[in-house]
Parts: sequence; C-alpha cells; structure tokens
Amino acid sequence: MKARTFVGVAAAAVAVSMAGTAVANAAPPSVDVTPYLVGTTAYFSVAGATCSIDSNGDVGCDIPAGMAKWYNIIPVTDLVIDLPILPAHPTFGLFGQHGRAGSPVLPEGDGYGSTISYAGATCSGGGRGAISCSSKGHSFSFGWSGTQTS
Repeated sequence: MKARTFVGVAAAAVAVSMAGTAVANAAPPSVDVTPYLVGTTAYFSVAGATCSIDSNGDVGCDIPAGMAKWYNIIPVTDLVIDLPILPAHPTFGLFGQHGRAGSPVLPEGDGYGSTISYAGATCSGGGRGAISCSSKGHSFSFGWSGTQTS
C-alpha cells in the first residue's frame, strides 16, 4: 500500500511540475520598438516605473518609492545595466532620470505583459506589475516578487 501511495504522489508531482513549467515558460508577446523610440533611445513605462534602453544597450528604470529594495535591504528608486563589468545596480539618482514622464506603456498581453527588445537589451513588463530587463550579460527585475539583480 505504501509503495502505491508513493508512486501516485510522485506521478502527481511530476505532472504538476510539468504543467507549471509550461505556464512559467510562456513568453510575453514582443512589441515593435518603433513607437517607443525618441531619437536613438526607446522609452517605455510599466506599473508606474519609467524605463529606457539606449542605442548602446544601456538599460535603466526609475522606480516608484517602496517598490524595490537592493539586496532586499536598501530601498532604491532606480536600477541600471550600463557596464558589462558590473552587475545591475542602482545609481541613487546621481546621473539623473532614466525614463521619461508620459512614455508609452508596454501593453498587457493575456495577463503576462509584453516584451521590448532593442540594441541587444530586452525588457518585459506588465502582468502583476513586474518588470525584468537583461543586457550586457546582466539582469534586474522588480515588482510583486521582490527585487533581483545579477
């Protein structure tokens, strides 16, 4: 009896993990970058954060207060990826704003948000207010699941 229960529980766990993987790996739809370009920089906003992707692949987001904490300790209002030798990091406003007020909002797509790619950088946003960006071998994300940088 115990062996049958064990096999049943194991089979159920495998089925649930496979179903969860299919949902977790669903890619948000990509948007055309053209409407987001101002000169050679793409500006967009998601869930109150305003972000930009420069033509050299630099990525930065200005974040509403209380939405992100660096290393889950230090409250931050911006995160950037600007140098390949540094992980994603805050600038604490020392270099001005990264986004622009009134930037177009990335559209919601089936509750998962959408993705914008430009100059080797990719950002996904929307769906439960989370934003994640990657460029130059590094990434950051913030929103409902906390803040991560690499």
